[in-house]
Amino acid sequence: MTSLLIRDCTVAGVPSSSVYMAGGKVARISKGEVSVPEGTEVVEANGGTLLPGMIDSHCHPFEYGWLKRSVDLRGVSNVTGIRLRLQAGVLRSRPGEWVFGMGWNQEDFPGRKMPHRADIDEVSPSNPVVLTRVCGHIAVINSRAVEELGFGSREGAEYERDSGGLTGIVKEGALVEAYRRIPRSAERCAADLQAVEAEAARAGLTALHCVVSPEGYREELAALLQLESAGSLSLRYRVYFPPEAMEFVEAEKLAAAPRGQRVRLNGVKIFADGSLGARTAALREPYADDPSNSGILRMTDEDLSALVERVDAKGFQAIIHAIGDRAVEQAVDALARVTGTKNPRRHRIEHAAVLPKDLRDRMARHGIRAAVQPLFVTSDTWAVDRLGEERVRDLYPFRSMLESGILASGSSDSPVESMSPILGIWASMTRGGAAPEESLSLDQALAIYTSNAASNGFDEAAISEGGPACMTLLDSDIAGMHPALLRKVGVLATVVDGALVHSYGSG
Repeated sequence: MTSLLIRDCTVAGVPSSSVYMAGGKVARISKGEVSVPEGTEVVEANGGTLLPGMIDSHCHPFEYGWLKRSVDLRGVSNVTGIRLRLQAGVLRSRPGEWVFGMGWNQEDFPGRKMPHRADIDEVSPSNPVVLTRVCGHIAVINSRAVEELGFGSREGAEYERDSGGLTGIVKEGALVEAYRRIPRSAERCAADLQAVEAEAARAGLTALHCVVSPEGYREELAALLQLESAGSLSLRYRVYFPPEAMEFVEAEKLAAAPRGQRVRLNGVKIFADGSLGARTAALREPYADDPSNSGILRMTDEDLSALVERVDAKGFQAIIHAIGDRAVEQAVDALARVTGTKNPRRHRIEHAAVLPKDLRDRMARHGIRAAVQPLFVTSDTWAVDRLGEERVRDLYPFRSMLESGILASGSSDSPVESMSPILGIWASMTRGGAAPEESLSLDQALAIYTSNAASNGFDEAAISEGGPACMTLLDSDIAGMHPALLRKVGVLATVVDGALVHSYGSG
């Protein structure tokens, strides 16, 4: 293992510092020049800020890698854009082959109208198609997919219908059923992950809290473990798998197997509801722009509590996706039964988006943690339509969460948002002007991507002698920098366990 010196950096507000790393640990922190062994790799910081390694505490790297080779619909502004990109995807596919895509957002379309299966049938007559909204909780499928999935006679909230039958819009569990048609292999998953890993390293991330999919957990876990065994992983992975994978993980002894620092199976990802964008997040009161709808709870109160108790008893960390206040309440009820006030398993709620004071207080009382996504604040420009002027005040209340005692960590939910923690820090401080009283200070914003994120994954984050040599070097001294300028800050280097996994100019 090579040694590394970062010279002339700002550490914890101290300029002109040098940090020497050896054996995967921080060996010495010095002011000014420092003598190091011959052959030490040197990075010149030129006054840039050196931070504990930044962490994305909720992302889907396998899904993002898959998106890179499927139909990318991010940024389309109308149905014509969907059709054009889909047509290109169909031309790359064999007749009868399933075609998948992701990223459209009807909030950007004229009239905010949902796409219809008739909109995509003409460009995909011979291929079943599933095109998922940016949130991942709702999709439009074409008529060929309706036929092959046997959805034509289905009824219920997960299948939208009009006078002509199914519109092609499917939600939640119905979408999971469609996802099972995606062909998977450990080799393909490994290639997807490595494509995303390079991007994450360039963004300054040293660790990813990696959520694996209900449909592909076998192949995704196999890819992670194969890459770790081969020494081919650059970043650390803290892995969260679906409830249906628990027996597989235990039977294969995956969580108990001794291994290095790179991969650790931390816990179980549970869904309580859907998303605000798809109007499937479970709310206490109906949607302001859809008074007949209060969203969808994925499980009964009793079933969720029983599952959380099972997860806790097996020694796993439970992370519960809950966006609407009704779902957050359900998650808090379930978690409070096992956390006491200390929450030793560090169970947490993912998103906790609509969070009124009574739920903040209960989370803090029981030590229930959270993983939040600051970029959602700037992208969910339609939120007031969903919630109304009164309830929207309780949406993404980051400062109130921290000040109430909730340990919250920052994340991207990639591929929903950019993996860049710099953009997340910027968004948490500026909020696009929305509820400015909930803006974070620079220290708070840095903490949710460093110390808080590390703690939420059972790691540590500090630049200290003898500590782990995981750190992110920025190209500027960001102390006192205006928040609006933060989004322009670059990453000079990313260091994981003393190894330089990205440096400016390395690609």
